Amino acid sequence: MQERSYEIAAAVDEWKQPNPMDIQILDPSELTLDRKNPRFGLQIAEDEPTALSILAEKANLKELWDSIAERGYEPFEPLVAAWEDGSLVVLEGNRRLAAVKALLARDEGAYESLRKRIPQISPEKLETCRKIPVTVVANRAEAAGYIGFKHVNGPTRWSSLAKAKFGVDFYESIGGGMTPQQKMQSLTKQLGDSRGLILRLLVAYKIVRQAITTGIFEQLGVDSETIEFSHLYTMMNNPDSRAFIGLSRAPLSESLIADNPVPETHLDQLSELLGFLYGKNAVIKAQGTDRPRLQRVLASADGLRELRITGDLSMAETVAGIVTEDWLKDLAKIVALMAKSATEVVQVVDELGEEDIAQANSFLRRLERHVKQTSSALAE
Repeated sequence: MQERSYEIAAAVDEWKQPNPMDIQILDPSELTLDRKNPRFGLQIAEDEPTALSILAEKANLKELWDSIAERGYEPFEPLVAAWEDGSLVVLEGNRRLAAVKALLARDEGAYESLRKRIPQISPEKLETCRKIPVTVVANRAEAAGYIGFKHVNGPTRWSSLAKAKFGVDFYESIGGGMTPQQKMQSLTKQLGDSRGLILRLLVAYKIVRQAITTGIFEQLGVDSETIEFSHLYTMMNNPDSRAFIGLSRAPLSESLIADNPVPETHLDQLSELLGFLYGKNAVIKAQGTDRPRLQRVLASADGLRELRITGDLSMAETVAGIVTEDWLKDLAKIVALMAKSATEVVQVVDELGEEDIAQANSFLRRLERHVKQTSSALAE
């Protein structure tokens, strides 16, 4: 088992496209859509018609239908598939396969709910859909690195929720024999993203799954399939937000990529947080500004009490006051920017006109006044 685990690890460490010598020309009917497709996010595809319907909603099949109607199916990039439970499941290229299957079955009633949306194309163009190139690989692990890199930082990017689902499946598919840290190192190499970002995505995905299984979204009257996932995963970068739902204030670690990461003692707090993010009285209107404000409120008992009573984020933030840690971080940013400006001035000084120099000196005088004011307050 340990030897097999290292074989899988070695396979996923090679994220390049599978060997083109393995390409086969197949009829679409020989291929099955992947019901574990990361694009499905939190939705579950119980059968192939459901999978195709989800793709029609999430993946803009119309774009492909229009292309095929105009130019025919273009076979430049093979699909990638592997045998699973007696079916040849397409791991990469589900959008293209769904578009082709729908066109070929338009008049057969297989996808009746979509029939009105599927265009009728010329027999010549339809004929190009009957045989398509497919690279057949041994298993998901063999293709996972290539697929992940393509859709996470490559030319065809997934949504953050799709990335998270793929990342969790990928991480959990790497068998025993590797430590969680080694598995994460392998995953970061495949996806081309930082460990911190991937941890936030994966932990947030596990939290969402927990909220679904415990009925929190149902209690809130929230459709989990429509949530703005980025609200939650960016919150996971904040120690106060993590502490609020019972996670450690310490940086995220691989130990939290587990089912039900939020302890039962903090499920009420999780429900409250998800209510702030997604409920009928959600306080997040603009993530870039409102999310940091909510984080400051969660760190303040008085601010949180105000938010619970009034539902007014601005008022709650005022009551919460300024968080010392945030103030120090802002001061550090100012110092860094000034250090950068001091270094770069020699490169731009010869290009500055009289008005530019006058404006720069005005900025510096204002900065000097603010520095004196701050120093005086600290001295007192």
